[in-house]
Amino acid sequence: MLLIFDVDGTIIDSWPEIEIVFKSVFSREGIPLRMEDLRMSVGLPLNKVIEKLIGREDEKIVEKIRAEFFSLNPRRIRLYDGIQEVLEIPAKKAILTSKGKAGTYRDLKYLGILDRFDMIDADSVRKVKPNPEGIFKIISEIGAEKNRTFMIGDTEMDILAAKNAGVKSVAVTWGNRTREFLEKYQPDYIVSTPQELESLLKNHAHL
Repeated sequence: MLLIFDVDGTIIDSWPEIEIVFKSVFSREGIPLRMEDLRMSVGLPLNKVIEKLIGREDEKIVEKIRAEFFSLNPRRIRLYDGIQEVLEIPAKKAILTSKGKAGTYRDLKYLGILDRFDMIDADSVRKVKPNPEGIFKIISEIGAEKNRTFMIGDTEMDILAAKNAGVKSVAVTWGNRTREFLEKYQPDYIVSTPQELESLLKNHAHL
């Protein structure tokens, strides 16, 4: 069994840092920011988040946001309660995120879970979720069976990537989208707590 995880809003509660960083940079730049718009942009690559929020590409703001993230001290991220137990399930595990490689490795290392994953795919494919390229790459390199692969995430991009790849989609409701929003995309499974996710995956591990 192969478990592919999104990062922000799925295994890591990073919203406090996202909120602080964007508020800080947008305030200095004199750009209005609606928190709901920001929340609904989480899951996109950073340059696309900025484009969605301000209506244009702006590499300078992207770099300012990135620099602000890397200067944060103390950190304000944590694992969601119960995710440690999910990561102990005996299965191959991988990360697939649109987040940059440096930031992803930094967060996983900070939280002490970097070694829990057999493969980390962050920003290394040309076509990001919902394109299935990243899922296909992970399945190929790990040598997994598609019908025993689960894509676990908190946004529509994760659900659609799973559907496009022909693998099982598991939507989680504790991240950046509501249950009602996620249900519109008809994931194979939808779970409300990490404990529910653990139970679901353990049941499938024995099939």
